[in-house]
Amino acid sequence: MAEIIRFDDIIQGRRRQREHAHLHACLTAIEQSLQLQLEDFAQAPTHELAARAGKIRKLGELLEYATSLL
Repeated sequence: MAEIIRFDDIIQGRRRQREHAHLHACLTAIEQSLQLQLEDFAQAPTHELAARAGKIRKLGELLEYATSLL
């Protein structure tokens, strides 16, 4: 008896694998950016702290969202 292979399932599975790999690459980039922003925040002049804190908050929210997609 022959087995029926559903190619749309195979294609969908490959698409999910690619999306998962892209998501991990995005997470790595966000994490690196967040780390750099934290390092810059520690050295920033007082008048830049609010703007830098906003960037850190936004990156944190983006990281939280992207992580929820895993």
